[in-house]
Amino acid sequence: MADSNLTSGQAIFMNQPPDVLPEVQAQQVLVSVPYHGFDGAVHQGQVVIHKALAEDVAAAFAVMFTHRFPLDSVLPIAHPTILAKGPYGLSSETNNTSGYVWRPVVGAQQLSMHALGLAVDINPHLNPYIKGKLILPPGATYAPAAPGTLTPESPVVQAFKRLGWTWGGDWNKAEKVDYMHFQKIPPGWEDWVRQHRD
Repeated sequence: MADSNLTSGQAIFMNQPPDVLPEVQAQQVLVSVPYHGFDGAVHQGQVVIHKALAEDVAAAFAVMFTHRFPLDSVLPIAHPTILAKGPYGLSSETNNTSGYVWRPVVGAQQLSMHALGLAVDINPHLNPYIKGKLILPPGATYAPAAPGTLTPESPVVQAFKRLGWTWGGDWNKAEKVDYMHFQKIPPGWEDWVRQHRD
């Protein structure tokens, strides 16, 4: 079941905020991934990610597929289904798994790692961002035993870590924790990241 058949041009360049940087977009690629949905069917999704992380993403999603880790949807932010929920796809109403999203860090002006294509969020409604009383997406709950939830022992978390990614579930829980979030700066791209985030 193909949930997304966007071209690279559609997924990366269409329906983007006016302040998006073309030189950042030029580093993104579109990766097609099979996954198991909560409906038990096999779906085809697509992830926009920095070109240096494309192989990592394919490998991590292969682990999810092997372990039948369920995903609600895997659609680029530019997909019409996501755009219908909010401007430029920025909406808390989806449980969508995605990579590249042109936006700042939550509560700050600095660009998010997602804006550079260096992060992936998985099943946000099951793996929320928590900072004090703030829970994002609103109404999300973290129940480690629920299907599609990420835990330290999860094969998905372990796969990302083996590939050198950082998991937001390991962050200082006294300050904030982001169970949905994985990020990685590819070797050799450190200066590029600093240039766009500092």
